Amino acid sequence: MKSKKLIAANWKQNGNYKLLSKLVDGIIKKQKLLKISNDILLLPPSPYLEFIYEKLKKSKSNKIISLGVQNISPYEEGAYTGEISINMINDFKCTYTLVGHSERRHIFKEDNQIIAMKVYQSLKARKKTIICVGETLKEYNKKLTKQVIQQQIKTAFSKSLNLITPNKKNIIIAYEPVWAIGSGKSASINDITNVHDFIRTKMNKIANDKSKSIKIIYGGSVNPKNTNSILKTPNVDGVLVGGASLNLKKFIDICCAI
Repeated sequence: MKSKKLIAANWKQNGNYKLLSKLVDGIIKKQKLLKISNDILLLPPSPYLEFIYEKLKKSKSNKIISLGVQNISPYEEGAYTGEISINMINDFKCTYTLVGHSERRHIFKEDNQIIAMKVYQSLKARKKTIICVGETLKEYNKKLTKQVIQQQIKTAFSKSLNLITPNKKNIIIAYEPVWAIGSGKSASINDITNVHDFIRTKMNKIANDKSKSIKIIYGGSVNPKNTNSILKTPNVDGVLVGGASLNLKKFIDICCAI
């Protein structure tokens, strides 16, 4: 039996109630109609978590379709205006968190210390934690990809070393080359293979994960045309989809690609 892939939709700061309601209804309907077996994860803007949670609950599709949050506070609670704590997302049965996305790193200037604190909060709460790593175009051209990713992985777990072993099944590393996100240019299969193999080796050393409980997924201009070849690549356990996930047909095609 083939293993399930994780197909994650990151809607970022896009959509409104009408658009996202129609999109969620469409995903639920198509998932049932096509009997999609891969795991589907929805990462909506936080204001829409409640109504999407209610839709999933009503449809009883929550065994296949999961709900996650795009960002969490590095703090458990307190006077941090605008932040969303790990405890708050429990009210909407969010089982996944997304941490360290390149847009958080580069646009909002989140450093390795902040990302490590977020990883700690998420793993402590036993959430399925997607930790994004990836290099810029400048770093890629200088052949610094592995060096950058090694440092990102090392620092991400710096505050959570004692939480790794009990959370192996909750750890997902997402390789997202910064230069590929939203550019329409995906990393080559050769690049994906090399980087995912490298990540697998590093996580084996950190977590002694010989059984491959830790998932490694790819993100960066994922679309219906390249998904099949990406998902057939060794050590690729799923995809993190950006722009294409806002289009129902494209996203369903991606969910059905393998």
